[in-house]
Amino acid sequence: MTRRLIIAPHMDDESLGCGGLLAKYPGECQVLVVTDSGPARAAEHRQALEILGVGPSAALGFDDGQTPAEMSRLVAAIDDYLADYRPDEVYLPFPSLHQDHIAVYEAGMRACRISMTPGHWVPRTVLVYDIAVYDLNLYPSDLRWNVFEALTEGQADRKAQACAAYASENPGGAHPMNSIKEIAATVGHVRLVPYAEQYALVRQVRV
Repeated sequence: MTRRLIIAPHMDDESLGCGGLLAKYPGECQVLVVTDSGPARAAEHRQALEILGVGPSAALGFDDGQTPAEMSRLVAAIDDYLADYRPDEVYLPFPSLHQDHIAVYEAGMRACRISMTPGHWVPRTVLVYDIAVYDLNLYPSDLRWNVFEALTEGQADRKAQACAAYASENPGGAHPMNSIKEIAATVGHVRLVPYAEQYALVRQVRV
C-alpha cells in the first residue's frame, strides 16, 4: 500500500486539487490541513472527506493568511508530521496567487528535503497539484503538468460532490468550483481517458 499525504493550505484545497485521487485511493491517503478556517468550514470539510471516503484529517492550526510570516515554524511542523506519518508520496499545492498556497508549497518543499538531521523523513515521491480557481502565477517556476491520474466517472462525481460541500466558498455562477467534472473531463480527454487530474512531478525515487 502506498502512503499518500495531501498537504492542503485550507479546507477545500484537498478536494479541489486531489479530490479524484482521494476518491480513488481513500484508504491510502491522509490529509494535513495547515490553516484554521473556523467551525463552519470545518463542518463542510468533514462532509467533503466523508463523500470521498477518507478518514478525518489532521490540522496544524496556523492562522489563515498568515503562513508566510511563520515559515520556520511551518517547516518544523510539517517535518514533525512527515516523521510521524512517513508517507511514500507527498502532494503540495501549486504556488500560484494565494499567499498561503505559496508558503505551504515552499514549506513543503523544504520539509521534503534531504537533511542531515537524524530521524528526518524523506518521501520518495513529491508532486504538486493543480487548483483551477487560480489562473495567474506571481513568479515563474519550472513545474509542468506531467503526471495524470486517470479517474472513473464515479470518482469524478465524488470529487465534484466534495467540492460542492464547501457551500460557504462557492461564489455561484460560472466558476471552476461549479465545473469540477467538466475540468476533469477536459484534462482526461487530452490524455485519452474519460477523466483525470493533473500533477507536476518534483521527485520520484523508484525502488
